[in-house]
Amino acid sequence: MISKFFKSIWQYFDIICFLAAIAFAVWGCFLLSFVAGIFAIAAGLLLLGWLSEKIASSL
Repeated sequence: MISKFFKSIWQYFDIICFLAAIAFAVWGCFLLSFVAGIFAIAAGLLLLGWLSEKIASSL
């Protein structure tokens, strides 16, 4: 049961790491200033939107 759980997570490991990296980058920008955090959210959403379109077009 545990090995099945880890196999299912391993399929999405790169996506989880990518989302965590964006989250920590946004958090770091908010620690710098509020305006930098807002711009980091915008950049993160643009990057996620582009990535989702890239994935959808490859299917």
